[in-house]
Amino acid sequence: MIAYDDNFGEWHDMDEPEVRNFYAQCQRTNVEKKCKGCEQLVRIQPHYAYCNSCADAIERGTNF
Repeated sequence: MIAYDDNFGEWHDMDEPEVRNFYAQCQRTNVEKKCKGCEQLVRIQPHYAYCNSCADAIERGTNF
């Protein structure tokens, strides 16, 4: 099983209890906010400014 969220993108190994627990913890602590890159409303960790897609783009050299 694979899951997706705006923090880390795709979650693999969802059959593993540790991965499921960490995923659940992340989902509980997410907040809804506007991504500074794409300006979409996303659910990410309070200390994040960019969604996973924008963070990946920044790592590839994109400037917002």
